[in-house]
Amino acid sequence: MSRQQLFAVFFFAVFLFLLFQVYALFSMFLVPLIWAVILVLTFYPLFTVLLTWFQGRRNFISLLMTVLVVLLVAVPVFLFSSVLTSEALGLYQRTLEATQSGELQQFLSGWRETFPGQLWQKWGPQIAAFEIDLPGLALRGANVASQFIAGQATGIARNLFVFLFDFLIMSFSLFFLFRDGEGLYLALRDLIPMEPEYKDQIFQRFYETVSAVVQGMVATAVAQGALVGSAFWVLGIPFSLFFSFAAALASFQPIGGAALVWLPCVFYLGLLGSWGKALILLSYGTLVVSGVDNILKPLIIGGRTKLPTIFLFFGMLGGLEAYGFLGIFLGPVVLATIMAFVNIYREEYAHQTVEL
Repeated sequence: MSRQQLFAVFFFAVFLFLLFQVYALFSMFLVPLIWAVILVLTFYPLFTVLLTWFQGRRNFISLLMTVLVVLLVAVPVFLFSSVLTSEALGLYQRTLEATQSGELQQFLSGWRETFPGQLWQKWGPQIAAFEIDLPGLALRGANVASQFIAGQATGIARNLFVFLFDFLIMSFSLFFLFRDGEGLYLALRDLIPMEPEYKDQIFQRFYETVSAVVQGMVATAVAQGALVGSAFWVLGIPFSLFFSFAAALASFQPIGGAALVWLPCVFYLGLLGSWGKALILLSYGTLVVSGVDNILKPLIIGGRTKLPTIFLFFGMLGGLEAYGFLGIFLGPVVLATIMAFVNIYREEYAHQTVEL
């Protein structure tokens, strides 16, 4: 082995070791840093517009954008958590009172006169062998659902220090990413040993995917939450505000989405004997609420990321499993980046393989 080869081996061994140490130093900050990068990429077009209007006052615009983004994130999060917690606990308390006062039993007695109730009476002797306690099941179901939602929302309060620490890291990083992000991008771009047009292709695909996923998911959540909440309020379903927030949160799920909220309420209306309202909600949920999901996400996300719908679906689902809630955004980004590399391979190397 020559001296030059020995130096190369030593250099890259030390370099990889140092990269691992850098990862160890920054690992606890990765989640807030990734959120900061996602938010900066989403709002960067507005930043460039303001930078032009204020004639390049980068420090002032970076501070202004940081305050704006923090307010846009913090206010809805705290409002969502407080409303969701209070409404979920109210739902559980209402179910508990109905069970203890006998109201639930009276409701089930009246339900036996409906069509589903007659079916239940027909098959009741066979089901009775399993000793199913409907009031107990209803109470436990509401208890589990309410405690889960309230637990998720109040988890921030139980881990207040961790949440505030991550939030401060994200807010602090926002300012510097807005101010110095372009320089960091150019430095990283220069380190990649590829042709300039391929670098542009990869980073452009990355940026388009991040901004499209954020805008598409948020727009869909707001639209579906508002549509579900307004429908429940018109139909007289209690806790409509709670279900509105729950539908917005459920819309981020690749499987089920907002239907996880409005579909059980269709059965609830059917149990009450309000078949007209149940059919209205079923039609409204299928055509309008789910229609919004089927229009906005493919239009905003699929159209800009140029990913097949099935890849986008499994990317979000797999990202949710691998990275948690953050994976909803990271999954499509990983797939889009891989597709960019596949396109580069096809342009640069595939024709050489065919010639061979």
